[in-house]
Amino acid sequence: MSGTESGYTKNAANLNDLIIRLKTLGPAYQPPKDHFKIEALEKLAKEVEETNRILSKVSPVYSKAVDDQELIFKQLNNLITRSYNYVKVATDNPSELNTAKTLADKLRGVVKKSTSSNAAADGTKLPSQAKTSYDNRIEHLKQYIDVLSTSQVYKPAEEDLSIASLQTQLEKMQSSVNNVALIKPDIDDARRNRFNIFYDSQNNLIDTVQGVKTYIKASLKNDHPEKKYILGIPFKRLKM
Repeated sequence: MSGTESGYTKNAANLNDLIIRLKTLGPAYQPPKDHFKIEALEKLAKEVEETNRILSKVSPVYSKAVDDQELIFKQLNNLITRSYNYVKVATDNPSELNTAKTLADKLRGVVKKSTSSNAAADGTKLPSQAKTSYDNRIEHLKQYIDVLSTSQVYKPAEEDLSIASLQTQLEKMQSSVNNVALIKPDIDDARRNRFNIFYDSQNNLIDTVQGVKTYIKASLKNDHPEKKYILGIPFKRLKM
């Protein structure tokens, strides 16, 4: 569990702990504002639980789609390297070879040697520091397939290097990107709704419990057995 997810879980659990402690105060707990009252806090706790439940439901679906996408794209570099090596030994056309090389480099995120100290000393090509976007790689693969389709000599015996197999790989890549794009709005909405109820909406969790604690400081004497515990229940405001 990431630090952010752990923070949400702790805040939710600590809200329930706070409610239990406030109930033990009985008539000593009479806050001046309705959203500080036990009933309102219990309603808030249910809303918090529901936002967490919704996010827990959509998160595995999104994570699987992202993992599938990464796995499909991960297969591409080795495939393109093998395909381009075949082009190098098969063609005598410099223009065809240069075009194939340019696209193969783009697909693999390869850039030319830099004059900076980060460049390889032997002049070899280096992986790009920037992540090559999925959409760009799809477009480059389309162009690469087009180049191979017009070639008179690209006829590998290896089935996985064939144009048909590359086309299948392209379709898998497109499908994986579409799947992530379809699911992403659901998880974005779930995360936004959870963030709002915890930290950003009117009477959100953090502002509410801070108000409750301020009231406790005013209403309970320092020697009250619950005061120190209630004020010590931790709540942390997190970033979205």
